[in-house]
Amino acid sequence: MADNKIEAIKRKTRRRFVFAGITLAMYFTFVLNWTEAGAALGSLLGDSHISGSILLFAGLIVLMIGLEVIFLLMNRHGDEK
Repeated sequence: MADNKIEAIKRKTRRRFVFAGITLAMYFTFVLNWTEAGAALGSLLGDSHISGSILLFAGLIVLMIGLEVIFLLMNRHGDEK
């Protein structure tokens, strides 16, 4: 019984580290705004006042929230077993 709990804790910890690593990598993509590789992000999109940087930032927020929801759902289903 105790071994099952330890394995569940280890599994959740590994899963959290994977999700944290993905989130950290997504934060580092925002650095593209200050490099030559991301020079196109500084320009406006069409005739709008929205730049690629703002679109990238909004997309990262949505992706991070989505990943957190997925993580929470995975934990919820893991607890039911």
